[in-house]
Amino acid sequence: MVKQGTSLRTIAAAILLSTVLAAPAASFDPSGWETSRDFPLIGSSEAKKGGTLRYYWMSYPPTLRTEGPNSNLSTLNEVQGLIYESLVGLHPETLEYIPGLADYWKISQDKRTFYFHINPKARWADGTPVTADDVVATWEFRVRKDIKDPYSNMMWDGSFEKPVAVSPDVVSVRTKKVHWRLFLYFGASLAVYPAREMRKLTGEKYLEDYNWKLQMGSGPYELKAEDIKKQESLTLTRRKDYWGWGERRNTGMYNFDRIAWQVIRDEELAWEKFKKGELDYYVVSKAQRWAEETDFDKVKDGWIQKRKIMTGAPQGAHGFVFNMRKPPFNDRNVRKAFAYLFNRERLIEKLFYGQYNFIDSYFPGSIWANPDNPKIRYNPRMARLLLARAGWKHRNKDGWLVNDKGEIFEVTLEYGSAGWDRIFKVIQEDYQSAGIKFNLKLIDPATLMKKVGERNFTLHFQSWGAILFPNPISSWGSELADTRDNNNMPGFKSKEVDRLCAEYDLATDRKTQIKLVRKIDELIFRTHPYALAWGSSFSRVMYYDKFGHPEKYFSKIGDASDITTLWWLDPAKEKALDAAISGGGKLPVGETDHDPWNAPRK
Repeated sequence: MVKQGTSLRTIAAAILLSTVLAAPAASFDPSGWETSRDFPLIGSSEAKKGGTLRYYWMSYPPTLRTEGPNSNLSTLNEVQGLIYESLVGLHPETLEYIPGLADYWKISQDKRTFYFHINPKARWADGTPVTADDVVATWEFRVRKDIKDPYSNMMWDGSFEKPVAVSPDVVSVRTKKVHWRLFLYFGASLAVYPAREMRKLTGEKYLEDYNWKLQMGSGPYELKAEDIKKQESLTLTRRKDYWGWGERRNTGMYNFDRIAWQVIRDEELAWEKFKKGELDYYVVSKAQRWAEETDFDKVKDGWIQKRKIMTGAPQGAHGFVFNMRKPPFNDRNVRKAFAYLFNRERLIEKLFYGQYNFIDSYFPGSIWANPDNPKIRYNPRMARLLLARAGWKHRNKDGWLVNDKGEIFEVTLEYGSAGWDRIFKVIQEDYQSAGIKFNLKLIDPATLMKKVGERNFTLHFQSWGAILFPNPISSWGSELADTRDNNNMPGFKSKEVDRLCAEYDLATDRKTQIKLVRKIDELIFRTHPYALAWGSSFSRVMYYDKFGHPEKYFSKIGDASDITTLWWLDPAKEKALDAAISGGGKLPVGETDHDPWNAPRK
């Protein structure tokens, strides 16, 4: 029945949609195609739907866009990963492919053409079918130069020919080269967007109009306009009409009706809000806090549980990144000296309670790390020799190192969170003792991100996540060194690393791949584009005891971000918690340390 006053265009669209949905699917013969149906469940079959999960961000994202400047953020990746879907997924335990938007897939004999059959059930949020043409349009959008995303251009245009919609439900893509990870990238990493929305946009219009909104998705959550409160909060709503609820991969997954992030720029304030019950969980990043501040009454009474959980998740690298494009860090001697003056020993012993390890690789905690990289440890004497070699031999009357021109060795570290104050001030002492005037400046996080993206920095402290199968060209490729808004922050260039990256992409056996990445690691390490910091292989979380979770808490390669997708609000636990709080009672206190996957420590 059509309501009075409905436009002819709306009526026509409704008729077209009903015709599409009612039309019988074209015959599809799955012979010769691959799929996966009996993989281990990722979520728990005991999970329940409902409730709101409340967490926080230290800063509001500078944009919500999926592509373009400032879009490569872990916060945005988490949000967008709940809204958009890829053609296939990667099972976190078996590391085998599982269905996504595609229910079947196959690879040609020469390993260069991939085929995907779109699940006939797959729907966009407005109920229209996901088609092969949507995949084509997504690729077309990703390779546009006017979206100002150089790595996206390099990745998708440099690796793939234009995909072909073989039929409404089958898409194929031909690679431009043999590359063992390209199926993973196109199948599992390419978030698919709706063709009718993306094709109408110029790059300029996209960068402007989609700065604070997102294109329609096909995934389990949606972002409503009224739930975007700039600089304050962002909330996602679970879609009850999501097409994939009956799929095995979604059993026990995506359980919260709403996921709400509020912006709390002060970490101490976030901690206090958690203790007051205004946040549902808290990831303890400070070793001091874990050691000294997590045994208050709510923990002793079992209202708040705390867990230190080990998994096999790859570790990210972080540390001081040098802008190698300009003085003083265009000199390798200076960079190496700076690394020798980075007194990680003192930090780990005095501030971190011995809980962290040294990072000595750009692929730490994994089979990819080169075990033969030199171990750079605090050594002021070696630093002095290297600085003298670079022309910084003498100190002025104020004690600062000067060169032959009388210029002071002075650097300013701009950072975006006051939570780093106590660490950076300790670090400052060691550099200033060595004669380096080391200034600290707290600035707005969005401003900092913009300056770093534009390469308007000298020294910056950067943390990176990690992926299972490294893609070194995305961070170290020479092609990215002199362009903005990509992962090659230091401006690293090496023809030999470029060559090894190309060879790595062609390698098909794991031993060769490991050998090549370790060689790449060695060459990068010798150049010292970063002064590497410290790392860990665990997540420390605290949470109110009202949640259900899988037996092993996180997936095998997961971390605390799995709370968003795997945990659920347990009505019985919530009731027991409320009763304990109102009556001053106690709940059982669980064991703190867990290594549920018996993950190997590299």
